[in-house]
Amino acid sequence: MKRVMILLMLASLVACGSVFKRGGGAKEPQAAPLPAIETSITLDRDWSVDIGAALDEGGRHLTPTVDAEQVYMADPEGRITAAGLSDGKRRWAKKLDAVISGGVGAGDGLVLVGTSKGVVHALDARDGNELWNSRVSSEVLTPPVTSKGIVVARAGDGRIYGLSTVDGASQWTFRRSVPSLSLRGAGTPSLYKQVVVLGFASGKIVAAEVATGRIIWDVNVAQPRGRNEVERLVDIDARPVLAGSVIYVAAYQGRVTALALGSRRILWARDVSTYNDLSVDDANIYVTDEQDTVFALDRLTGKTVWRQEGLKRRRLSPPTSMGGHVFVGDKEGYLHVLRKSDGQMVGRSRLKNGAVIGAPIPQGSQLLVLTQGGTLTSLTINN
Repeated sequence: MKRVMILLMLASLVACGSVFKRGGGAKEPQAAPLPAIETSITLDRDWSVDIGAALDEGGRHLTPTVDAEQVYMADPEGRITAAGLSDGKRRWAKKLDAVISGGVGAGDGLVLVGTSKGVVHALDARDGNELWNSRVSSEVLTPPVTSKGIVVARAGDGRIYGLSTVDGASQWTFRRSVPSLSLRGAGTPSLYKQVVVLGFASGKIVAAEVATGRIIWDVNVAQPRGRNEVERLVDIDARPVLAGSVIYVAAYQGRVTALALGSRRILWARDVSTYNDLSVDDANIYVTDEQDTVFALDRLTGKTVWRQEGLKRRRLSPPTSMGGHVFVGDKEGYLHVLRKSDGQMVGRSRLKNGAVIGAPIPQGSQLLVLTQGGTLTSLTINN
């Protein structure tokens, strides 16, 4: 039975517009024992920094971001912190009187977060001073992103906003309907030159002009199937990824799909269910599914290159491709290292302060890993 099925059945009985938290409510099964491995790679800790308060299950949308040699972090209680990428030393910290529910975005000299009351805050990346704030229609559950003078923010009711980077004034907005039952959360918008691409709880993927909000195309990539609302969930909570001229997108209880950017033609689709972000390299797509299997899928065909099933019931993070390895974290704070060529586990390190939250973040030879207790750690990979 799927990890969240009991909770979903309960959620299906409540009013329209309801959401639920993945993995919450029902008791989780015990994690699978860690298999013995022959270690060929080690992970050295460079530095750690406390980001503030602990994160809950929703912490997947409070992940750090790096811009101009600084890393920016936020916690649910309103703290935003900037630290040096090289040494982890704090450059500045800011406390908002708000519950931060979406962040962190950075770019154009701004650090961006969204709140549970539907406010986007823009801080000066140099010193943390607030430059502006702008209200949107509902809770912000993803990091705002910025490009070409526009901040793109998405609200929980399906509305997408284009805000001026100068003063937060609304430049455009559009909306897509939200099903009566959906996962709590949404996919972070992806920016490609002058285009923003987003996935929706309806199973649609939408591309729009960043400057104007004009819809360029709107494609169904996951069709609802089943006899009730629970079985028909097809939320696209994974961030769409562009590689070459192909967009890769994944849906919960749906498929991983390769979509040609120009023609919008579906090149291939695989029945793999996930709400985690994907990772892409020159050859493969890497996926952690809802059953905690790690897949490597061929980018051109979608065929399985390998699968790693030794981490069942460990509530895996999204995968990260870096060098010759794939990195995934788990609910006990372990970071697992898989060899790209065959998926074999070749390294493991346990971090402090609970589960790994979000995908490990590669930065040159560094790997940044956030844990649920509110600690960000920088690791160096040694072969």
